[in-house]
Amino acid sequence: MERLKIGIALSGGTAKSVAHIGVLKALAEHGIGIDYIAGTSGGAIVAAFHAAGKSIAELEALGGGMRWRDIAGLTIPRLGLLSGDKVRDFVVAEIGEVEFGDLAIPVAIVASDLTAGTGRIFKRGSVALACQASSSIPEFYTPVEIDGHILIDGQFSEYVPVAALTSLGEMFAIGVNLGYEKGMKKKPRNPLEIIIQVSSFIAQQNAVASERRADFMIRPDLREFGPLELNRASDMIHRGYTETLKIIPELKAAISSGRSGQ
Repeated sequence: MERLKIGIALSGGTAKSVAHIGVLKALAEHGIGIDYIAGTSGGAIVAAFHAAGKSIAELEALGGGMRWRDIAGLTIPRLGLLSGDKVRDFVVAEIGEVEFGDLAIPVAIVASDLTAGTGRIFKRGSVALACQASSSIPEFYTPVEIDGHILIDGQFSEYVPVAALTSLGEMFAIGVNLGYEKGMKKKPRNPLEIIIQVSSFIAQQNAVASERRADFMIRPDLREFGPLELNRASDMIHRGYTETLKIIPELKAAISSGRSGQ
């Protein structure tokens, strides 16, 4: 009998997106291989790097050493405070100017198309450009224009990109929601955190529908971490790892039976 294919949808999360590395580490250690992967915003970058063949150790080292200067460049404020070109440059520096067809694992990346008023799923073309578009938080990064369409962060159309993931084929679909929180959120400390919290509020509304499409959900508890705290990246990676270890038995049982585990 053919092995059930496994797919994983990585949510956005700003700096918290590095926690996806810990999730992937826990899955790999327990023999849960990934056949398909989708990503939104920061999750898109992790998805692209993993699909391009970067090992978990390489991702841990890269994520733990990241700083905002690596992925954000100041620009003259017009449509955003920061240039997203550094996101594209960062991806190219790490995996090259590759296209989706060059990746070892099939990947789907989600952005939001302001011109068409819909979500956009990238499955062909430049991986780096798709990552830049998917990560372009309004007022934070400048939008990306492709073929006359203005594209912004994918979290506004599908924060947990399960629909994008399942467009790649038949699979057991795992969703990872890094923004799921119960109770009160931290008080924002600066204008950028206000922008991020507003974006997160909107994103969690569409995440509800996305989670229903998943066969299994992973929701690491990252409440103690701020959305801009890349200086705590190693701690967030570890938290993603330990939180995923807790649900491995339940996940394996769900995969074995082909049933959903929400």
